[in-house]
Amino acid sequence: MRFFISLIVATFALTGAAFADPFANFYGNTVNIEGPAGARSVHINNDGTYTNTLADGTAVSGTWAMDGDNACFATGADTPPYCVPAVARNVGDSWELMAPDGAAETATLVAGM
Repeated sequence: MRFFISLIVATFALTGAAFADPFANFYGNTVNIEGPAGARSVHINNDGTYTNTLADGTAVSGTWAMDGDNACFATGADTPPYCVPAVARNVGDSWELMAPDGAAETATLVAGM
């Protein structure tokens, strides 16, 4: 009986981990991105929306959604989504991205908006 209860508890614990939100630390913070096209800041919201602010102050808003192990960001029906691996990050982390045009970029998660 004890084994059966342990098995049930373990199953629920693992199921919860599988559904953990990899972007939980992104909400309320900023992703600063540097690349050949310049700098931009991205704010990812937990309601499936985001805002991408370019260096000149132009803001572009859109939606994002999980697609398997990727998060795909879309700005409209006429633009293909930009998909990146959905990886949990902490404030202060930096990582490499590939822009839709193939250019290498560096992203950093910073505190605040």
